[in-house]
Amino acid sequence: MMPYSGRDIALFVIAFFFPPIAVLIKRGCGIDFLINICLWALGAVPGIIHAFYIVHKYNENFEDIERGGLEYQPVPSEEPNRVGYGSTNAAE
Repeated sequence: MMPYSGRDIALFVIAFFFPPIAVLIKRGCGIDFLINICLWALGAVPGIIHAFYIVHKYNENFEDIERGGLEYQPVPSEEPNRVGYGSTNAAE
């Protein structure tokens, strides 16, 4: 499985040249978009870093534990019949 989809790679390229557009496509017109516009207005580099972060954080191929992306299997365990204390090498 690839870590990023083709759409995410294209968003990384868009984020490098015009970060607010990449955030708008990824998250919609919300608080992330407004934060990115403010950061981009302060300088290109903070806006680019934030856009890369948003594209990475909301990756489509990321297995999210909270959404049930991972399935846990029970570990088989056997309880011992008796508990042995001390040395296992008994002298005969």
